[in-house]
Amino acid sequence: MAKNILGIEFGSSRIKISEVKNGELVRFVAEDMPENIVFNGEVVAWDALSDFLSGVLKTNKFGAKQAALVVPESLTFTRRMSVPLMSDAQLKVNLPYEFRDFISEGKDAYIYDYAVAGIEQDENEKDVGLDVIAVAVRRDLMDHYQRLFKGLRLKLTMAAPECLAYGVLVNRLKTELAQRDFIILDLGHSATRINIFSDGVFDTTRSIETGCAALGRRVAELLGCDEHMGRMHLIQNTDGIMDSDGIRDICQEIAIDVMRAVNYYTYEKRDNTLDTIYLCGGGALIPQLRNELKESVPLNVVPLSDLSSDIAVPDALISGPASVGICWNSDQ
Repeated sequence: MAKNILGIEFGSSRIKISEVKNGELVRFVAEDMPENIVFNGEVVAWDALSDFLSGVLKTNKFGAKQAALVVPESLTFTRRMSVPLMSDAQLKVNLPYEFRDFISEGKDAYIYDYAVAGIEQDENEKDVGLDVIAVAVRRDLMDHYQRLFKGLRLKLTMAAPECLAYGVLVNRLKTELAQRDFIILDLGHSATRINIFSDGVFDTTRSIETGCAALGRRVAELLGCDEHMGRMHLIQNTDGIMDSDGIRDICQEIAIDVMRAVNYYTYEKRDNTLDTIYLCGGGALIPQLRNELKESVPLNVVPLSDLSSDIAVPDALISGPASVGICWNSDQ
């Protein structure tokens, strides 16, 4: 286990960094990223990102030399699947073929990894299959990240999709959820992601294209300003703008889309035990959006920070939970 490690997550508009020492979260920083570094969830200006991250690390005097990376969900393929019982070597050979319906490039353009969530048995309790979570990510993307961290004198020791980092976080903060179904709803800037867990293990993600950026744009339209000022007015709720019909319509749209996704999942999996949605992301701080979700979704809706009352930096559980979970994932 690394004594001191940074968990780093590059969002579409903000960077989140958690510092974990001896397994305990000691610091969390979230800062707005300059425009034109990230587009549609993907880094398009690596040199600019390097300069920006270097400045953030120096300004906040982070001393850790090891880092764990949250790979954006939009840049990975993550599947939970059942496969026949086989050895590790056989599974590694077969993994690329399990993604053939999702990947248009050649299989060698991707890196593959997996975790075994459980062993499947037949009626005679004989082991017959594996419950596997498999991940594929572009090789050139990970090469870019490796060079980025090496240039900053950081050793990249772990990389995983945000959905898996969420699972580690929740199971560590509340161990009884390891046997429960739950949802982590990321109310992000550019999109809304519904991460569904079954028996404490990641099952699937449903994405909604509307995110908090739509609220900022609507505020800008209503007040006749640019989008940057629109976001500022949104945060400050200038003249009660967040209670206007135009903003309420977007909050209702997001809430209804979440409700539909939840209803579809519960219909497909009748034996589910879903009862709670845990909120994170910038939208979790918007009362109007929280209220619409509580009215529309037939589950308990609570902030993710409710999982722990004694964590040193509770804001991390709302603004950057994956950056915390990825550090704890590196302990395993």
